[in-house]
Amino acid sequence: MKKHRFRKLLLCFTALLVLPACQKYNGDLEQWGSTVDTVDTAKLKRNNIPYEIRDGKVYIPEDAFSDATYCCT
Repeated sequence: MKKHRFRKLLLCFTALLVLPACQKYNGDLEQWGSTVDTVDTAKLKRNNIPYEIRDGKVYIPEDAFSDATYCCT
């Protein structure tokens, strides 16, 4: 019984370590475009590129710049 509990605990711990490492984008947010009106956020969403809108400007993770350039230009 204790052996099975240890295995389950070890499996959960391993999953907690591995899942964050599998996230595609995890860089700091950088400004993308000059204003929200000049950026096609639908293309970002369609290509699974996370973005945030702050103060009328769009921000994307810095490691997503090449993918955003490829999909949105």
